[in-house]
Amino acid sequence: MSIGRGVFRGHWITLRRFLLTFARDVRDGLALRRRGGGPLPVDLFRGPAPGQERVVVQDERTDGLFTVEYPDERLPVYERFRMLPVLIYDDEDGNVRCTSCNICAKVCPPQCIWMVQAKSPKGTVVPLSEEFFIDMDVCMNCGLCAEYCPFDAIKMDHNFELANAERHQTHVFDQRDLLVSSAYYAQTHPEAWASPEETTERAKVARKKDQRLRKALGARTGA
Repeated sequence: MSIGRGVFRGHWITLRRFLLTFARDVRDGLALRRRGGGPLPVDLFRGPAPGQERVVVQDERTDGLFTVEYPDERLPVYERFRMLPVLIYDDEDGNVRCTSCNICAKVCPPQCIWMVQAKSPKGTVVPLSEEFFIDMDVCMNCGLCAEYCPFDAIKMDHNFELANAERHQTHVFDQRDLLVSSAYYAQTHPEAWASPEETTERAKVARKKDQRLRKALGARTGA
């Protein structure tokens, strides 16, 4: 008898979750909306507009199906989530913080970062990066480059939708692909941006910035 009751109870739990899924959709106004599948040639239901996808939070209070119907539904992206590294430039003056010191490339475990340091017409080294590359197919998203960067120039981004049909050229990000503004980072990482550690680091970088730019400009104009 106990075995029979266990089988019946398992089926009832499955049926209850199935019915609660429809009840939740009716309650949330999603009964006539398509869930899952992405863009379709013929769509009988209303799909979400780009950027208006429903964010699904799954916790112990969630009833019904636990499947997130990506891309029509999405899980929340939390601040500590990390994907590919990006290079920060300051909104105030457009200064790119990277000095091409090569520390990030040295600490990178899979060796997916490489760069070319800028030089003046005289051939002297300038503390700026002329070229900067990251192979996203090799990057393991560990964040060591951001942790070791002495100029707070590298941060970890949230953008994970990077797949395409070509993997030999478009998956190698150059400096133009990697540059994001400090305002963008402040928007995606508000807690980290306002933390005492980040504030102290920004002040330290700002003190060094003017000296570095004067050196770079002096090398260029002195040719």
